[in-house]
Amino acid sequence: MLKRLEAIDQECTEQINRMELIFRAAELETQATPSTPTGLTSIALENLLHQSIPYWQKQAQRRNVQFDLVLPSKLPTVVGNSHLLHQVLAGLMEKCIRSLPNGGQIRLEVATAGSQLKLEFRTQRERADRPLKALGNLLMFQPETGNLSLNWEVTKNLFQAMGGKLIVRQRLLQGEILTVFLPLDSADAEAQAFPLTQ
Repeated sequence: MLKRLEAIDQECTEQINRMELIFRAAELETQATPSTPTGLTSIALENLLHQSIPYWQKQAQRRNVQFDLVLPSKLPTVVGNSHLLHQVLAGLMEKCIRSLPNGGQIRLEVATAGSQLKLEFRTQRERADRPLKALGNLLMFQPETGNLSLNWEVTKNLFQAMGGKLIVRQRLLQGEILTVFLPLDSADAEAQAFPLTQ
């Protein structure tokens, strides 16, 4: 009974987070002028990921999806909106996990790439994708699961509003490669450009 209540609580939390992100995206999309990165601050990505990863692992475990993670020994500081970044990454991970059938795999690899941080999400499946249908200009609907998610164009706009970038590559009958680029904080960007030599 306790496990069942925990599962219900997690589903409710996921639904609330999903709706919050959808409302934020709708606000962004209805602005009169294209959004430019504003109000960005330094984010300790290590703290953000260490808060999020156990939750993502539980999500994957509940859906019988293998979750592999590759992190550098030290994560740099990035620039962005901490709350929005947390929401968008959570939404991206949820979308990946829910799109996979039982036995699917997702791998998250984090590495620096010049003056940016690269987060690469790779999904792997053994059978065809669960189909997605457009629902208006913002959302995609998955009939098999009833899951709602933001479409790729809107998700890209959210990353762009934080000074980042999302690239989506589809692999026929295999899965997707989603690559997120986030700007490094100036001190970390300089360290990457001019690494210290011993």
